[in-house]
Amino acid sequence: MIGLNEIFEPSSLTEWIEQLKKDLKGEAFSKLERNDQIEDIDYTTFAHQESRPIPDQAPGNFPFTRGLRTSDNNWNNGYYLRVTDESTSNKKALEILMKGAELLIIDVSSSYHTDWNTLLNRIELEFIQAQFVLTTIEQYHSLRNFLKGSIPATISINIDPIGKNYDKSLIDILLKDLGAGQFAAFFVDGASIQQSGATTWHELGFCLSTGHEYLCALMESGLTIDEAAACIHFSIGIGSNYFYEVAKIRALKKLWSSVVEQYQPVHNCSYNCRITAHTGFLNKSLADPYTNLLRQTTEVMSAATGGVEGIVIHPYDSCSEKGTSVLSERMALNISLILKEESYFNAVIDPLGGSYAIENLTELIAERSWSFFQALDIKGGINSEEARTYLKSSILEKATLRIEQIRSGRKVLIGVNKFTNPKPETNVFAELPTYLGLPKLILEQTLISAQ
Repeated sequence: MIGLNEIFEPSSLTEWIEQLKKDLKGEAFSKLERNDQIEDIDYTTFAHQESRPIPDQAPGNFPFTRGLRTSDNNWNNGYYLRVTDESTSNKKALEILMKGAELLIIDVSSSYHTDWNTLLNRIELEFIQAQFVLTTIEQYHSLRNFLKGSIPATISINIDPIGKNYDKSLIDILLKDLGAGQFAAFFVDGASIQQSGATTWHELGFCLSTGHEYLCALMESGLTIDEAAACIHFSIGIGSNYFYEVAKIRALKKLWSSVVEQYQPVHNCSYNCRITAHTGFLNKSLADPYTNLLRQTTEVMSAATGGVEGIVIHPYDSCSEKGTSVLSERMALNISLILKEESYFNAVIDPLGGSYAIENLTELIAERSWSFFQALDIKGGINSEEARTYLKSSILEKATLRIEQIRSGRKVLIGVNKFTNPKPETNVFAELPTYLGLPKLILEQTLISAQ
């Protein structure tokens, strides 16, 4: 420390406000205050140490707002691989790994039987992270047989009983196997909620409610809280509101540790909130595709700063009618690499921790998220029809407001409703699947449909 407090006399909040008023040079002080209609959060564009006490926290300590890791902030550079043909997908996976991917999300949901020997030929799973999206008990049994009966720590299974209908026998055998040995298997799909136009607190409230349902089901099957917590992992969507996204990730870590704490775990690692962050298509443009590079970069920056385990940058055109281009795929892989190897985002844990503004925003989002989680719980939890109806109607209300703001120009998206491409690319998004009855929101598409 260089003793700045000894050199410079600190100013009070009152003095700080008076100085801000002078700097405004006659403009209304309300210019520094914000009312976010989407998030329903009131905040100021300035912060002071008297505004809200900063919690005295360090990485690796409860409530884990700053995460569980204490040595670095590394994340795995991910790629989402949809399998239609095992041989073709194997070649693609090997190519992607050679280009810098460290995490493969392998989706075999479109096939009933999977030839794992062909699909995973020469892919050394012990040296990378992998998540498998399965739908049938046959796929699960065949994968376990391929792995010689056990799921290693580098592999997760993405089973989402809240969002998808599975054969009950798959859930039953999964619960039985998790009793014998734990691995990440139950998947909380917050990313799909975010891509429907949800707020930060919609997404976190859903994640908490779903994660808690899984915790209870696992403990009812005979697992301890420490064993149950080891079986759950999360996905979140990354939006373009930079500081909100950083605060959202920090808030999720804090709130999940509060849920787990109620069951008195023995091991510190049980508080870990394993998060894979996904970029999406809500704010992306196909008409002016090069604007997406900036959006994806800031989105990954916020996810990395918040401290997630994996980041999947979906090529901006991967769900378009023309499909993924060579350039969009290359950029999707390289953004993470550049932020690691040239900008060193992987070197500093929670770099914005201690910032008055970020700590304040983290608390505001956490408070709204916890209230929404409680509201879902009062209505019977995420498995109840009443809670799902409430979730859906609340998100659709905000999605409608987002559309109105884009169409009116109150919200600006460069290349979409402002400074549009004079020679737009001819490409459109394909129809995306719904989640819990919620359609995916693509703002550019809503403008096209309104014309």
